[in-house]
Amino acid sequence: MTLLTADEVMNEYHYKKSTFYERRKECLLSDYQDAVILDGKTLIDKRRWEEFIKYRSEQKKRKLMGID
Repeated sequence: MTLLTADEVMNEYHYKKSTFYERRKECLLSDYQDAVILDGKTLIDKRRWEEFIKYRSEQKKRKLMGID
């Protein structure tokens, strides 16, 4: 398991701080909540985070195509 800090996620995915915290909140409310590890500071399981981002992307595409 590869764990990333919040700063590492922001750098790798080119997120602003506000974007990261919005995505983190959305992730915590999803079936991918195990991607976020809260232990005094936020750590992200990189594999699960990428699965969450792909899921999120698919949901946006479906919405744009009028499937959902």
